[in-house]
Amino acid sequence: MVELTQLQHLAAFQKHGTLSQAAEALHISQPALSRSMQKLEEELQVPLFERQKNKIRLNHNGQLAVEHARRILESVQDMAEQVQAADRRSRTISLGSCVPAPTWAAGPALSNLYPGMTISSEIQDIPKLLEGLRSGLYQIIVLPYDPEDSELYCQAANRETLYLTLPPSHPFAKKADTGMYLEELDGETVLLYSTIGFWHSIHVKLMPHSRFLIQHDRATFTELVNTTMLPSFMTNESIRYFGKKNDRVLVPLLNPETTIRFHYICKKSDYPRLKAFFEQLPGKE
Repeated sequence: MVELTQLQHLAAFQKHGTLSQAAEALHISQPALSRSMQKLEEELQVPLFERQKNKIRLNHNGQLAVEHARRILESVQDMAEQVQAADRRSRTISLGSCVPAPTWAAGPALSNLYPGMTISSEIQDIPKLLEGLRSGLYQIIVLPYDPEDSELYCQAANRETLYLTLPPSHPFAKKADTGMYLEELDGETVLLYSTIGFWHSIHVKLMPHSRFLIQHDRATFTELVNTTMLPSFMTNESIRYFGKKNDRVLVPLLNPETTIRFHYICKKSDYPRLKAFFEQLPGKE
């Protein structure tokens, strides 16, 4: 019976052109490689090489055999990758969210509920979250709406509300009692942290003429918030987890888009094993 090792040896010979170079690449001796190729010819019952003094090359049969060998090796590699990925998925719960806040609470909650599992989380665009859930990249995703897909289980949970934060001396700080619309801030330079997900699309939509100074380092962002007059944003969830920045004034935002309700979603086929998580969601309906 033809062995995978023989096919690997054949492919290596075709790639490197000589027995010595192929043997070196395979980390075996040249005689061992020669015996492997002879054994393959015996299994296939056809000659694969033209042998001359001090020289060997593939004949027509050998070229055809290489093509098949490559396809078989690629198929085996694909099988291994898919089986390994399935095994990782069986031991991993991946959470994808459109905004950061759900990962702060959901990650630890999943770790507590499923101590034998590896928990991972990331912020991603909504189309990629849905695609990733359907492909198995994520087991749970968080969206600002119910996708209304018959194959998915969706549960609404708590809300997150965006606030404008300003130094007390900023002209808009006086609107802390009445609130304001984001359109009133349009054209201002605004300080933003980079990993805010879906929130940034709201900023761009309602403040198309503003300049956004996006900071990728949390320490730098915090320092700029504490030392500049630049407007920035916080949510009720970020305040709960990290506290309010310095002496900044919180100005409520009146746009309906600045309050979102989290919707936690999984495949219906995955719900039985994730039921314990969904049952403890805050603010669930």
